[in-house]
Amino acid sequence: MSFRSLSEMRRAFYATSVPVSSGTRTPITRGTSVTGSAVRVGSGKAPTSQPSTSGIDHWSIVLFYSMGIGVMAVSILLFLVLMAVWLYGQFVWTFTRWDLANVRLTPYKSLAYLILGATFAAGTGVGLWCFSGAAWRLRQRQSAARGSSSAAGRKTR
Repeated sequence: MSFRSLSEMRRAFYATSVPVSSGTRTPITRGTSVTGSAVRVGSGKAPTSQPSTSGIDHWSIVLFYSMGIGVMAVSILLFLVLMAVWLYGQFVWTFTRWDLANVRLTPYKSLAYLILGATFAAGTGVGLWCFSGAAWRLRQRQSAARGSSSAAGRKTR
């Protein structure tokens, strides 16, 4: 087994969108090598993608992040149920010895699914509201209206 540096090894894949540099501050175009001789370039097409204006702008990413907020809302709900069971076991059952042996939860199954689904939908809606920017547009309008009303009040005084 021979030990060679990464620069000596032949690379099977090439990064085509990474700018090439010879160590100086001036970047080298893909058409020339470090020594200045012409090198064959695979495609003469320039990339046509436009840079995005914000970090989260595609609808699927916004929906995915919003569903993550919905999952967090369901997790918080389940944590609250766990805390309620703990409080019941710690205080009610300890003092009364009422163990809920005669209570059947089967009739409440559809209600439990409805509550879980509604919590997920509400969390997803809140996440969509935040990540789409609607929450911040409303706040900007309110601050702009407040700023213009205070400026008008200063002019009339």
